[in-house]
Amino acid sequence: MNSSPFGDRRVDHGTYSQRVFEVDGTQTVVYQNGTGEPLVYFHGAGTWHGIGFAEKWDEHFKTFLPHHPGFGGSAVNPEIGSMQSYVDHYAKLFDLLGLDRVHLVGTSLGGYLAAEFAARHGERVRRLVLACPAGFDVEDHPQTDLSQVSPELIPDYLMQNVGNLKPYLPTEPDEEFHAMRRKEGNSTSRLLLNGKLINPAMPSVLQHIKSPTLVIWGNNDKILPVGQAEHWQRALPQSELLIVENAGHLVLDESESARRMVREFLLRG
Repeated sequence: MNSSPFGDRRVDHGTYSQRVFEVDGTQTVVYQNGTGEPLVYFHGAGTWHGIGFAEKWDEHFKTFLPHHPGFGGSAVNPEIGSMQSYVDHYAKLFDLLGLDRVHLVGTSLGGYLAAEFAARHGERVRRLVLACPAGFDVEDHPQTDLSQVSPELIPDYLMQNVGNLKPYLPTEPDEEFHAMRRKEGNSTSRLLLNGKLINPAMPSVLQHIKSPTLVIWGNNDKILPVGQAEHWQRALPQSELLIVENAGHLVLDESESARRMVREFLLRG
């Protein structure tokens, strides 16, 4: 397996093989493993915290873990500066991968992207999982402005048990690690609207999603409050909602029961 761009001690892709594609002239990294129906995962605003979210997926699905342009091992595409341009990027990548219909899972920013993709390319999404997705502007349960949070405190906002993240954090100065964080932070910033990762039209966007959808949320999410979850469920035509106890924003990384429920949901159809 090709080495991870983050250093093998922090991001272990196990038996996943690395593939590199050119999409509109932009190098795009995809990790792949397993057999069965295809499953694609859209990551959030960081790629440094391992792949615990994919536990046992490769036992049931042909699993694809791409890095968005400007994140992880994928190159920056200066033409991509909106969520729609990311959607267009993935439609082209799916064509290159030969993926007609997939199960699609997304976390946080990746959940936002997965929802937008499913709304515009519903014929390509068999089942959809949105894990603590961004994108919905809920006035009574606003997003946390992470620009106001000290960098050393960010891990406390990602998981209820921050100890789960320690193996992925550098224990001494590491310019490669911090350079990647800057790269991903800059890519995320290009998607912000009024300082938030939102689409004001999200309620109407979700009405276009016809795929069976699971919305899953950690009850102690400090970035996207769990009070947002019911707004997503109400706006989605075919959806189920699962609130996971003792879990924070990276609910699939932190909770084995959440990962199991996702697998069971996807295996239904």
